[in-house]
Amino acid sequence: MVTVFSSFKKTKDIMNHFFAFPNPITLDNYKRLLADGVGGYFWNSTVITVLSVLVVMLFIPAAAYSIARNMSRRKAFNIMYSLLILGIFVPFQVIMIPITVMMSKLGLANMWGLIILYLTYAIPQTLFLYVGYIKLSVPDSLDEAAEIDGADKLTTYRKIIFPMLKPMHATTLIINALWFWNDFMLPLLILNKDSSMWTLPLFQYNYSGQYFNDYGPSFASYIVGIITITIVYLIFQKHIIAGMSNGAVK
Repeated sequence: MVTVFSSFKKTKDIMNHFFAFPNPITLDNYKRLLADGVGGYFWNSTVITVLSVLVVMLFIPAAAYSIARNMSRRKAFNIMYSLLILGIFVPFQVIMIPITVMMSKLGLANMWGLIILYLTYAIPQTLFLYVGYIKLSVPDSLDEAAEIDGADKLTTYRKIIFPMLKPMHATTLIINALWFWNDFMLPLLILNKDSSMWTLPLFQYNYSGQYFNDYGPSFASYIVGIITITIVYLIFQKHIIAGMSNGAVK
């Protein structure tokens, strides 16, 4: 609440009455944000987050379904699954410098390169959650019944399995969206040289430094970042706990 109140205060009121309700209420901080181009950075974050989440939601559930159904039959799928989730145990700090150098040499120090990195890092955790959920909550008998009715594997997945994964869709969507939207380190490493590609957190970092003694606009920029992802969370809130509790159990 302090952040919300402060975003509607003048800087002198923040300094003198930090915890007080804004009096008078002012929109000058938000007007300054708009004048300084916050809309462009908001758009960058939105594009990166939406595209990354869509690709994750399109491919990872299908891969998880295939792995979960074949792990008990084929050893290769167990090996593949183990290799894919190994990324969970690799600290980002260990690989961040090599990753930055590699992306720069490949000419991918841009928004598309950032999206590729997000997709790569999202695979281990997202796959782990989906495989666990499918093994626990989606019985093999559904596949057998669909096969008896004449459905092929693609139809079974598209019309039966994918809709049944709705709680896990909501869980992985909010986990990944929160990460992509709020992430600071990867944009700092990949996008910092070109201000036109900054994400909202990167803009907030540089904006706070620019207006170090003028707290009002900084607090307003925090609210802009918080409000969007809060709305997404509230929409999917009822599915998140069920998905997490089931999907995390292997």
